[in-house]
Amino acid sequence: MLRLPGGLVNAHDHLEFALFPRLGEGPYPNAKAWADAVYRPDQSPVREHLRVPKRDRLWWGALRNLLSGVTTVHHHNPDEPEIFDDDFPVRVVRNLPWAHSPDFSPDLAETFRRSDPQQPFILHAGEGTDARSAREIRRLRDAGLIVERTVLVHAVAVEDVSPASVIWCPSSNLFTLGRTRKTLPPRCALAADSSLTAQGDLLDELAVAETVAATVEPDRSRLLDLVTRSARVVLGLPDPPDDDFTLFRDRGLPIADALFDSPRGDLQQVVVRGRLQLTADAAPVPGLEPILYGDRRYQVRAPVGDLLARAQAVLGPEIRLGHKLVRAG
Repeated sequence: MLRLPGGLVNAHDHLEFALFPRLGEGPYPNAKAWADAVYRPDQSPVREHLRVPKRDRLWWGALRNLLSGVTTVHHHNPDEPEIFDDDFPVRVVRNLPWAHSPDFSPDLAETFRRSDPQQPFILHAGEGTDARSAREIRRLRDAGLIVERTVLVHAVAVEDVSPASVIWCPSSNLFTLGRTRKTLPPRCALAADSSLTAQGDLLDELAVAETVAATVEPDRSRLLDLVTRSARVVLGLPDPPDDDFTLFRDRGLPIADALFDSPRGDLQQVVVRGRLQLTADAAPVPGLEPILYGDRRYQVRAPVGDLLARAQAVLGPEIRLGHKLVRAG
């Protein structure tokens, strides 16, 4: 098998939205216009999805990542220490300073200045194609908030955001804004974002990224770097731990090609903290439950039957995770 030390890293997600459908009918000029259009908590489908217990929704978010070979994810929302423990299926990057965005974080400048200057500071910014979104980046720069430790999620409005890093989410950008970035900075990560706007999971995001590679220039090796080494650099993470890895079937191809030529079929195992969290093996494994994800069958270390039963009680019999039909295996 092909072993990927550390596994895949999803640098940006909102785990609790993994069961949601895509919301909105873009393109919109900016993220605020999208949010204003779709935030209807008292209407379907948001109303029903919010009735699924939050703990369960976070677990579904973990499974969306695990089922795409991810071992480590950054959750761009408050920490949930009682949930993100050693029994959670994936590692959640903890305690990085962050803010949502200039529009929804009125105390952004103060939050930034109070945060640890040795850590990355992550926020959505420049998420739009209009003059307002470009001005947002300029104002952040004028306020001294775009520095080397700044990590901008999306940053579609302005190509030059140096010396900051960028987290690139092309399928979300294309869905909400109708376009994505034209270039990628030296420090960049590729991320799946949430199911509210993304096409699927991180493997799907890699496929989308390859379709726009002629615009942003990376080859497959660079794209693999954006979900491994470069993602760790952007998030300020240490070298991958020895007890995290993802295994792919060895077809005699470089691992970058294995991720693109047959990603679902090639994913074989995910190990986090030294524990087997996912396997494609058919033989039952104690502690793991079978799950059918789209057209692929796996076993995962999660209470699949209970999670499905509670979700179906609210949402009906057809449950989609990252827009793929999910069933007990």
